[in-house]
Order: sequence, then C-alpha cells, then structure tokens
Amino acid sequence: MKFYINTGRTIWQGEAIEAGKNLELYRKAAGVCYLNEEDMKKAGFKEGDVVKVISKYGDVVVYLKKAGEPMPEGMAYIPLGPWANCVVSPETDSTAMPAYKGPLDVEIIKVDEEVPTMAELMKRYLK
Repeated sequence: MKFYINTGRTIWQGEAIEAGKNLELYRKAAGVCYLNEEDMKKAGFKEGDVVKVISKYGDVVVYLKKAGEPMPEGMAYIPLGPWANCVVSPETDSTAMPAYKGPLDVEIIKVDEEVPTMAELMKRYLK
C-alpha cells in the first residue's frame, strides 16, 4: 500500500538513545513505522507486524506500530535515525543532515524478515 513518509524525534527514541544505540531498546524505539488505525485496517496490518518500507532511495524492515496520536490518512512516520536514513534522500544540501522532511512516497508491505539491528544496518554501508 502507498503512503507518504514523515520523520521526527520521539520521546521513546530519545530515552533509548541515551541507554545505547546498540541495545534492543533502541531498535524497538527507532526501528518502527507508525500508521493510523484506519490505514492499518485498510492495508490488513496489525500492530507488531514486520513491514518493509520502500522508497526510491532504498528500503528498510521495521516493526509496525499504531500511532498513539492523530495522524493524517496516508501518512507513515518513522523516528529519525538509522532506519529512517535507509529510505529518505541522502542529499544533505550542505547541511550534513539527510532530507527528513518533505513529501516522499513509500510503499509498505508485510514481510517475513527480521528487523535489522543497528550493527546490521551499518554493515549495509560497508559494501
């Protein structure tokens, strides 16, 4: 199903990053994609599903979570960080930050894969 992606910080991500990026706590806080409940129903997803988010820049496997706050229909949200980095534009326009904001279409599909750890994500870029 098609969505547009948005990114930003979350309280849980901030808390987990202080504990350590290599911990499971961080993967569960930042390796996630939030959708509103209506979009989840339309797509046949349920909270806890493992999904692949695919953009023209790349793809990433993440846990699916139901948004705890109102979200517009058709919007997917991934916290800033290494998982979001896999699908946003790598262009920084001399800011040293990827293009986390702005319209970016993605496809989200349910998969039978593991959500990668931080170390596994970093190894992607060593190739």
